[in-house]
Amino acid sequence: MDGHGDLSLTPKYIIQKIKKLTDAKKLCVGFSGGVDSHVLLDLTVQAFSKLPEYEVSALHVHHGISDLADEWARHCEAICSEYQVPLTVLWVDGNVTGGRSPEEVAREARFSAFENFLEAQQCLLLAHHEADQAETILLRLFRGTGPLGLGGIPEKAPLGKSELIRPLLNIPKEEIIQYARLQNLKWVEDDSNTNTRFDRNFLRTEIMPILEARWPRVVRSMNRAGALCFETATAVQVLALGDLEKVKGSVAGNLSVAKLLQLDTVRRRGVLRCWLQQFGFALPSRDHMERIDREILLAKSGSRPQLKIGSYEIRRQRDELSVNTLR
Repeated sequence: MDGHGDLSLTPKYIIQKIKKLTDAKKLCVGFSGGVDSHVLLDLTVQAFSKLPEYEVSALHVHHGISDLADEWARHCEAICSEYQVPLTVLWVDGNVTGGRSPEEVAREARFSAFENFLEAQQCLLLAHHEADQAETILLRLFRGTGPLGLGGIPEKAPLGKSELIRPLLNIPKEEIIQYARLQNLKWVEDDSNTNTRFDRNFLRTEIMPILEARWPRVVRSMNRAGALCFETATAVQVLALGDLEKVKGSVAGNLSVAKLLQLDTVRRRGVLRCWLQQFGFALPSRDHMERIDREILLAKSGSRPQLKIGSYEIRRQRDELSVNTLR
């Protein structure tokens, strides 16, 4: 079926969106077999199959958790065979250890596999949509995140040697379903999506319908608020980068305690976040920020205080701060 009805979601839309987001010519679709990724694959194949300078492929991650995982992989292989698109199946260990969230473990395993597999000049396409964005913003709000986290899922981001884009991020879920039905697509349903033990599923099935019944445009409104938070966080980061240059220590990578203390609390914490981000470390919580002030920056002269935060440690020696990975 070639028609797209009155939908705005068309191959022309995808061509324009992808060309706006990336210059890469090797496009790799993350393909779970679900409706969202199937629609993205279908659109990408339709949009780029007749453009000889582009290569379209697909990646499926086998987490090894569900009893249906093998069946999903076979489904993806069959669909990609119909499209004449090469598919790579990446096997990861998605089993939970150490009391961590199953969602977190699966996501980390998936993105680690993507990063290790993809080469430079390749671009990974993921099918996150408007509702996914709203759920992410709400979950992060519940966890007390700051403006950067409330900015939600980025439309474009680096991924190891490659990059990833999300061309459907502004598309409503309903339109994705409409497109799939119009094109007679066949997709699989992940049985874990109905398990409300997982936070995102609980939010999607129990909370979002109530919010949308009361405020029909709540998803779009949350996404607009997220975009404003991202703009604010970006402006704050630009300011922090400028301040970071002014508080550098005598040793590369270190910061001057005296110069940090000349900044007000808000700007000082912005500098510290920016500094830690440059080393690839997780951002400290508000409590940890207060401890950095109290235990490190305001420590007695001549002391050598240290503060462990997750996988790293901040140290003070004389007038300088340094950060090191814990071994």
